[in-house]
Amino acid sequence: MTKLTNWQKNIWVFKWNSVFNWYQAFVGVYVLIWTQYLNFTQMSLIYAISLIVGTALELPSGALADLIGRKKTIILGRIINILAYLTFAFANNFPLFLIGQILYQMNWVLESGAQSALLYDSLKENSKAKKYYKKTETDTFFLCTVGMMVGTGMSGFLYKFGNSSPYLACVLTSIISLIIALRFEEPSLDSEKFTFKNYLRQNIEGTKHIFENTKIRAITFFSLIITFITYAGIWYIYEPRLAEGGFNAKYMGLLVAGTYFMRAIGIKLIPVLDKHLKGRSIPYFLVIFQSFGSFLSFIPGKFGAISSVYSRKFLDGFRNPILNTLQNQNIVSKYRATSLSAVALITNLFLALAGPGIGYLMDHYSVSITLGIFGFVGLLLGVPLAFNLSKNIEN
Repeated sequence: MTKLTNWQKNIWVFKWNSVFNWYQAFVGVYVLIWTQYLNFTQMSLIYAISLIVGTALELPSGALADLIGRKKTIILGRIINILAYLTFAFANNFPLFLIGQILYQMNWVLESGAQSALLYDSLKENSKAKKYYKKTETDTFFLCTVGMMVGTGMSGFLYKFGNSSPYLACVLTSIISLIIALRFEEPSLDSEKFTFKNYLRQNIEGTKHIFENTKIRAITFFSLIITFITYAGIWYIYEPRLAEGGFNAKYMGLLVAGTYFMRAIGIKLIPVLDKHLKGRSIPYFLVIFQSFGSFLSFIPGKFGAISSVYSRKFLDGFRNPILNTLQNQNIVSKYRATSLSAVALITNLFLALAGPGIGYLMDHYSVSITLGIFGFVGLLLGVPLAFNLSKNIEN
């Protein structure tokens, strides 16, 4: 008989490995560092290229996690993340920032799907998934958000000691994250011997699975558009939008920390949302609130900068646990990491293709107009997909 994993231990490792991985003390001031060497078009190009590389690796990494183990895949990502921060610490030109960003993106690609799948399958084999999975995802997302809030709040202080200081702080926290990840226990559900033939089949079948039936398709398409609208802001626009308000390094760090405080509030309000909104209404809430926050960006000055970024980040607290739960409840264990990676792959492809255009709009028009445009994207694309998902949830 196969020994069951220690699910309590895996919950602990999942939480704290994630928290230290998310402690990113550079986020609050990275725009101030990067714009010493790059313009917005170059910055967006770096993000786009790194996302394309991530897109190329996304599905293979998910299949790798399903076949050789989620734990090994996560650990590999954490090692690469340490190298990414070391590269950033000494970057002073386009090629070095590009290398650092590609390495940074690879860590998230290797984690994508693998960590959630490891947790879900560990809970599932212990018959604990229904009771603890969504709660663990929600609690972890809250703790990660608090960690980001602390990290970004310190970024302005660290920036005083030089451009490399925020990144060197992240090297330390990434090492801690790696050490904690070594404590994961790998569940044995649906394991299969790794061969190249199995690897190719896993990629193909895992991708097909996200379009396999009407409900999974509805979840997939809605996840793609709402995540695209959200992450276009996170990857390209939020910090530039705050910087456009004219804040210095000290206040930038505090303001960005405040965005994670807003997300933490959103996370804690998920039970309230579940209580007062029927399941079929939640997709509308996610997309309409996100569009409203985007439109606030058209308001000039500091108020428009803060209100648009803060309201959108508040909504992000609801998005991640809700989508993760919907996806994991409807994707079978055998393809879970591969299928989740396939969704992330398609999203990253959209983000990568949009990157140069976003950078061009910010350089030639303004950051505020660029963010505001996503309000129209939400109404034109998000609302119909929310209707489709809502109908499937009801059925």
